[in-house]
This record gives sequence, structure tokens and C-alpha cells, in this order.
Amino acid sequence: MTGLLTSPWSWAIAGLALAMLETMAPGVFMLWVGLAAFANALLLVVVQPISAEWLLMTFCAFTVVSVLIGRKIYGARDLSNDAPFLNRRAAALVGRETRLQAAIEDGVGVANIDDTVWRVAGPDLPQGARVKIVGMTPDGTMLRVEAA
Repeated sequence: MTGLLTSPWSWAIAGLALAMLETMAPGVFMLWVGLAAFANALLLVVVQPISAEWLLMTFCAFTVVSVLIGRKIYGARDLSNDAPFLNRRAAALVGRETRLQAAIEDGVGVANIDDTVWRVAGPDLPQGARVKIVGMTPDGTMLRVEAA
């Protein structure tokens, strides 16, 4: 086992295997561990001989450093996208005005917004009244409205 740990080829093959494993694992983690294995292989080529214990310690150190560098690189990405309200349709409706399809009675009514019928909560208003969407109810099931 010690012979395998002290061979630069073993570390290079491990680095390649870990980099290839990255294609099957989600995220970008194995790539950095693979780079640490490659760094260990390079260290073995430059500095000979090194004991197996020291190689394991340098591999751990290289892994921590490479993962931190990777987090710095990928953590700085701009995560904004072209669909900020995806899966939050109600948030995209805040500020819009519409007419009530059914009167708000006892705090609950119905409004037609684009091609969707929404339950709305707000002050009692007659059918056809103009309302402005101001948010969602705390349970997230209805739009909160107020008279426009």
C-alpha cells in the first residue's frame, strides 16, 4: 500500500479518476479534489522521496486549498437569471391592477388576472371594482388586494 501512495502515477490516476467522477456527481467538488491529487503527483515528481504519511497530509492540505479556491471562483458567480419570478408567480403580480370577477365578501373574493382566476383577500368591495395587488396572504394561498 505504501508503494502505491508514493508513486506519482498513482496520484495522477487518482486525480484523473476524480475529475472524471465529476461528470457523474452534481456540483463542482470532485474536480478540486482531483486537482489536489494532481498537485500531489507533481510534488512527488519534484521532491523525491516523500513518506506516505506526508503525502496524505499534503493531499489533505491541497484539497482544502483547492476547494477554497474553487469556492472563491464559483461562489463569485452572478446568480441572477432571466426569470427572477419563476416559481413565484404571485410576486410578479404585485403592483398590478385588475377588476374583481366576484365581489369580496367577508374578506374573500375572486379576480381574473391574465388567463388565471385568483382568490383574493381584502376589504369588502363590489364585483367589477378596480383593485391593486399588494402581496400574498401569510399562508400563500391568496393575493392581498386593496381598492385602486
